[in-house]
Amino acid sequence: MRSFLAISVVCLLAGAASGYYMTKEVQYADKPFLAKQKAMLEIFQHVHQPELHTHLWEEQKSFDLAAYKEHFTKPQVVDEFLRYYKYGLLPMEEIFSVYNEYHREQAIALFHLFYYAKDWESFYQTMVWARFHVNEGMFVYAVTVAVLHRPDMRGIVLPAPYEIYPYYFFNDVVISKAQRYKMQGFYRMKKADGVYSAYIPSNYTGYYVHSNPEQRVSYFMEDIGLNAYYYYFHADYPTWMGGEEFGLYKDRRGEFYLYQHQQFLARYYLERLSNDLGTIPTFSWYEPIVTGYYPYLRYYNGVPFPARENYHNGYTEKHELVQEINDYERRIMEAIDYGFIILPDGTYVNITTPTGVEYLGNLIQSNGDSVNTRFYGYLEKVAKFFLGGSFEMFNEFRAVPSVLERYETAMRDPVFYQFFKRVVGFYYRYLDTLPSYKYEEINFPGVKVEKIEMDKLVTYFDNFDADITNAVDVEVFDESTMKAGEMKKFGKMAHYQGEDFVLYARMPRLNHLPFTFKLNVVSDKPQKAVVLVFIGPKYDQYGNAYSVNANRENFFQLDHFLVDLVAGENAITRNSQDFSWFVKDRTTYFELYKQVMQAYGDESYKFPLDMSEAHCGFPARLMLPKGKKGGMPFQFFFMVAPFHAPAVERFTGFDKTVSCGVGSGARYLDALPFGYPFNRKISEATWFTPNMAYYDAMIYHKSETEVNSVAV
Repeated sequence: MRSFLAISVVCLLAGAASGYYMTKEVQYADKPFLAKQKAMLEIFQHVHQPELHTHLWEEQKSFDLAAYKEHFTKPQVVDEFLRYYKYGLLPMEEIFSVYNEYHREQAIALFHLFYYAKDWESFYQTMVWARFHVNEGMFVYAVTVAVLHRPDMRGIVLPAPYEIYPYYFFNDVVISKAQRYKMQGFYRMKKADGVYSAYIPSNYTGYYVHSNPEQRVSYFMEDIGLNAYYYYFHADYPTWMGGEEFGLYKDRRGEFYLYQHQQFLARYYLERLSNDLGTIPTFSWYEPIVTGYYPYLRYYNGVPFPARENYHNGYTEKHELVQEINDYERRIMEAIDYGFIILPDGTYVNITTPTGVEYLGNLIQSNGDSVNTRFYGYLEKVAKFFLGGSFEMFNEFRAVPSVLERYETAMRDPVFYQFFKRVVGFYYRYLDTLPSYKYEEINFPGVKVEKIEMDKLVTYFDNFDADITNAVDVEVFDESTMKAGEMKKFGKMAHYQGEDFVLYARMPRLNHLPFTFKLNVVSDKPQKAVVLVFIGPKYDQYGNAYSVNANRENFFQLDHFLVDLVAGENAITRNSQDFSWFVKDRTTYFELYKQVMQAYGDESYKFPLDMSEAHCGFPARLMLPKGKKGGMPFQFFFMVAPFHAPAVERFTGFDKTVSCGVGSGARYLDALPFGYPFNRKISEATWFTPNMAYYDAMIYHKSETEVNSVAV
């Protein structure tokens, strides 16, 4: 466990209440694991090219799924899938959408094949066969969800989604340039270490078509790390997955869903303030949608993503959906106001209890643990179709999803935040039915925060490179013609006329300098405690100071960790690089594959297994809002609260070194509600306790040159 200095004590460090954590504990991969990791990296190379790896193409020819049933813990899943397969799966090259019920049913059947394979060999054989017989997008989705949920795949690092499918993260300008590099035979590409490399400048949508003020924050909305996080959030907790078997309810998934989106809105609002934008706009289902969005993305098959013009009149085109949406929203609000949910059999579930928010979250998300999706419906699905600018297809199996209807792209659209402002409004409508915390409920007797110190806060933009080689088609890898030395050094990298090449998209992304805060805390006795850290605005867009209660929805959680207090003074020092629910940038596919190949061929090199490539953490780059060049005031909130042990001790049932623990029920540090203590209405008469403190801080935005200079 990591530790930090305290007076007379070493304080224990644990992870965030939201469940994300980093660890410095490391294991090292053995040969069988490396074989799995190598296979998983190769299977995602150029997924739209069926004969890319000649050995895989040959292997799958002799595979008979119908005769392979004994290799599954539930043999009936083979029959389930084959019914879809014989009736007609989504064709290759068609656009896969998890929001299309026909696509989703087929994807679930495919997931079941992967999930219930008895062992790695069975999983591998089934996966290789599916690679050549199943729609590419469906294949990537089903394999990704299966790997994240199979116990024997913990520690496996999947390529970042923006490197598997660059089309969903980089605009058509970047993709077209990448394809031209390949077509022009490395013209002006430089060769380094035997590999041709090109770095293609990538920018955000707003730089080319600045259609509305919302695009001032396109660098945040279109950040590839943020969008990858949202994609994995839904892969960890698919809406269609639920029940005892997968145990997602153990992670308080309904409450987590609501809190997660509240945190997205809070963080987005901080970025808006940094760009002189006000509160997140509202909209009406009956009026034109003011905010348009031109994604400039296209699918692999050449079909562009639908665009939504400014003042898009969705009601005229889809007026029949408005009644459906209104029904869902009214029923949800009635459940909140009445304090109960109607079950399919006409009985009720009381949601005025402490667990009520869990029922409500499942209901609003319409996930697999919802108690009545028939009555309360699929608000998010229908609303995204209405708002996204996509259109009904004459062929019900075919789809052209808008950016809102893809988890990889949803956060790019400003209307994403406007819609979830309504959803989070339901969340706060419910929370506001709960009584405010009394003084004795938030006070920590005998504990006082005496003093706070913090480093200067500086943000900047720096360049980040993503491997987008998958955006171009390449020659078939004929392993029989490759030299042994080439295989040992690079494995199966992209080839063109016998030459290795890698294409990178280089884009400016928001970042910040590491910073440290120091808390001086006095305790009257030795005891366990948790430290909660939030950042929020000091002023609104008009320069008016926020009142305490009005501001509670705007705080973004930075940290939540465990300490052992001693009697007397405690000096608690914490660096931002140790904040427990953030993760660093992912290693590029090219570098990751080289590391695996090096460890696979050279026993002296060890491939580390740790959480450094974790998919389940918020991008550390986006920890702080941009601020302004001359400084912008924000405020931090610190609270030292008693430790309330969770029902299941944290890290029980999984190895925290290689796993996020999804579905374990042991992800969280303590039993506090998400967002505590901002999860209740604030009464200023009982709010200010000795164990909490606000701290005003300025955030300065500098150029990369200024940051690299001696004085920032």
